[in-house]
Amino acid sequence: MTRRGPFRRVHTMRCEALLTHPRHGLMAVFTALVVVCLLVPAHAQAEPTMLDEQLDGPYALAGTLHVSDPENLRVELLVDWQDPDNTYRVTMTPLLTRVERVVAGTAVAIGRTRAHGAFEPEADLELTLRREGWRLELIVDRQVLARAWDTTLEGGRVGYSVTGGALPDAMLQPLGEVYMADDFMRTGGGNTTWEAVSGSWGIESLRVDEQRDRMEAEKSANAFSYVGRATEEGPALATTGYWFWSDYSIGAAVRPSGPEAVGVVAYYQDPANYLAARWTSELSEEPDAGTLQIVRVAGGERQVLAQADGGHIPGQWYRLQLRVSEGVVQVHVDDEPRLAATAELFGQGQAGLYTESSEGTNFDSVTIQNWTTLVDDFSEPAPGRWSISDGSWEQTDGTLRATGPEAIALTGSADWGRYSWEALARTEAGAIGLAACSREDDLFVLRLAPAGSDLTCAGQAQIVRVRGGEETILASGAAEVRPGAWHRLRFVADDGLLAGYLDGERVLDVWHPEAMAGQVGLYAAGGASFDSVYLQMLPPPRIARVAKEFTEGDEHWEMVEWASTRAAWLKPDDEEGAWWTKGDYFGDKTIAFEIKNVESSAGEVRLHLEAAPDDESAGVTLVLVTEKGSNTLRATLQSGEETIEEASVEVESTRCSVRFERKGTWVVTTIDGNVVFSVQR
Repeated sequence: MTRRGPFRRVHTMRCEALLTHPRHGLMAVFTALVVVCLLVPAHAQAEPTMLDEQLDGPYALAGTLHVSDPENLRVELLVDWQDPDNTYRVTMTPLLTRVERVVAGTAVAIGRTRAHGAFEPEADLELTLRREGWRLELIVDRQVLARAWDTTLEGGRVGYSVTGGALPDAMLQPLGEVYMADDFMRTGGGNTTWEAVSGSWGIESLRVDEQRDRMEAEKSANAFSYVGRATEEGPALATTGYWFWSDYSIGAAVRPSGPEAVGVVAYYQDPANYLAARWTSELSEEPDAGTLQIVRVAGGERQVLAQADGGHIPGQWYRLQLRVSEGVVQVHVDDEPRLAATAELFGQGQAGLYTESSEGTNFDSVTIQNWTTLVDDFSEPAPGRWSISDGSWEQTDGTLRATGPEAIALTGSADWGRYSWEALARTEAGAIGLAACSREDDLFVLRLAPAGSDLTCAGQAQIVRVRGGEETILASGAAEVRPGAWHRLRFVADDGLLAGYLDGERVLDVWHPEAMAGQVGLYAAGGASFDSVYLQMLPPPRIARVAKEFTEGDEHWEMVEWASTRAAWLKPDDEEGAWWTKGDYFGDKTIAFEIKNVESSAGEVRLHLEAAPDDESAGVTLVLVTEKGSNTLRATLQSGEETIEEASVEVESTRCSVRFERKGTWVVTTIDGNVVFSVQR
């Protein structure tokens, strides 16, 4: 958690625990497209210093930049260096920051940049150049000076040259998944993942009776929380994670004990530099009572970047979440989007918890994980962020205009999966649409057109697969697009389920086994305009799991009933009856489990979706039958007494996975990694 002057190489940490990821809200902020790139000749430089080490996967070039001659300072950083004529080059002077893609000796300026301004003599500044997937990001003096997107070059060496200064401790830091979860199920000195920066912190029991001091973690269903208390010196702040964490969300269950402000922190640098979601109480007597704020603390000075009315009530639990990605900052309370702002300071840093209460604030169920977003309102150039697949595209008047018989512009990473992609779109008589799951020469398109046009999708919404230049219409349905009007389009890709929305209404969906991941894009035919594009990753599905406690608990059956996953199920009256979940479940749902050594026993399992104990035939049923000594698993999909489909599956794994899912209007069954049934019901 500490740094070596300011950097210390460490490896990423992963803590296995409960993962939660509330949905994102739509917050259009900034970033734009320029479709004409600036061509400049490759600049000749002195021989750079090349690092011997090479890393696979994401990494950061980090070090301390010493400035000896501020006026003549020039820093050049090389990434994915193949040879002098093929590399990414990042150049920084006091009045210029530039990112270039150099291919065959020709340099093309890419990304969005800004100049640092004058440097102080003999200054020592933190410098980080991050290379993560399709993105390059330069952070100097705790400011994001450049952000570019490109995957033309992959792999190679890393180097640097400095004039008017030095980079004596340059090193490569591997980057990886940001993930940490803590439910504070420990006592005494067991707390090792948090560092108390200020105030007093400790794990305490939530109980208030005489047994409070005798609580034991192994005998509790989690009666502990992390409690912070402010002191006379100021607020209480505790941090966790690494200096290179970037693009993540931190969420925590929070219970304020008094009217003072509470919050969560991201991109923590030191006690005087961080971002925070700060929440005051309705009962506070301070001038900012009853407000939720996004706060930037820089050099010890606090600035409110965004603010909304509505405060917390002491003694009540809330879930507070702060999300940061590519300069976009969002705050959610109880899974509802409340605030958004932009902040180009820091770009990376630790996560933390914050309270101004001297009585104490309880924090529990903390989750920190990667969060990716893409926001573009086409108000500012970002050359290289979009790649033109077809047609002509031009940024004009804060919109992106497409012309030509058919036009497609793509952006994002080919590894992106499970997302919601949306944009405002307008056309007079042509088609508008969104692309998803684009990989090489294969993509899926949601397209719509006004009635009366001469296009095949006139008066309709269609989901089309375009592969090798050939298109296949997968689904179609009626949809009203008004000529000249702005419409909000949304295209959701969820592990094979593709769903199209028009102005908030779901108009059609389709399931396809190859629609799993890929870039996103905009589609037009016959001319169209686009604005306010926004991508949000979907939260992971919540799957009911059959736990070990199902078969244990003879000694303390009453404990098992409420302290395990068994609490969500109704026990059958006899051994051969069905276990039914308590309550009703709406929308998409999944039953997932494993069958060990299929050939070792004979039996039958019946899985019911959307049925009930008094009417098992109301929904869809999956019947699985095994025979002793055989690796063949017989599967039957039924609706009431009707057999929809049957199949025999040769199981190759010793642990055969089964997934029985409702995905939109589709029912999908996957056995041993292979899709066996996919029917629309």
